[in-house]
Amino acid sequence: FLTVSSRIITFLSNGSPRGEVLVMKDLYLVDGYNVIFWLPKVFDREDLESSRKKLIDLLEDYGAHNNIEMIVVFDGKGNSNKVRIEPMGKSFTVVFTPSRMTADSYIEKESYDRKDEYRSIYVVTSDGPEQNQVLGNGSYRMAVADLLHAINEDKKVQTTFIAHNNRTNLRSEIGRSIPQSIQEKLDKLRK
Repeated sequence: FLTVSSRIITFLSNGSPRGEVLVMKDLYLVDGYNVIFWLPKVFDREDLESSRKKLIDLLEDYGAHNNIEMIVVFDGKGNSNKVRIEPMGKSFTVVFTPSRMTADSYIEKESYDRKDEYRSIYVVTSDGPEQNQVLGNGSYRMAVADLLHAINEDKKVQTTFIAHNNRTNLRSEIGRSIPQSIQEKLDKLRK
């Protein structure tokens, strides 16, 4: 249900297409509630719906800017016996496990089943036993604090990029193209 690669078209020096190269992406499997409960200063534990939405927004933004496939897994609740998969976009999916399955077990299974589909698989959790289990599957572990640091660094890069481009690509305002003599007459009328 996820795309696992990007196609990049390469060009010859004369501008004609040379061919396509298949580039495998990284996959992040994120234990959603583990992240929420690990960062009480960032996420409100009393309002899990808002915390889930905030986490999804942060991860979706980070994944899009870094060409990363993201699967955020939340422990199931209620009487559901099936995994609920909600694709949020081409490279982002939210999963709710069934009531008798933990997010940990879902992530462990997915990290093993998908190990040949991605360049690297990172499991984001601060749960020690889960980290050790996924290392045996060939995945990499990423602590919640490391993910938060990466997201914050990505936000700094975005802010710098936007600020730079806003200075160099000024809006097209009519006042910039009006001759100075007409601007002065308009200023007199305005006063």
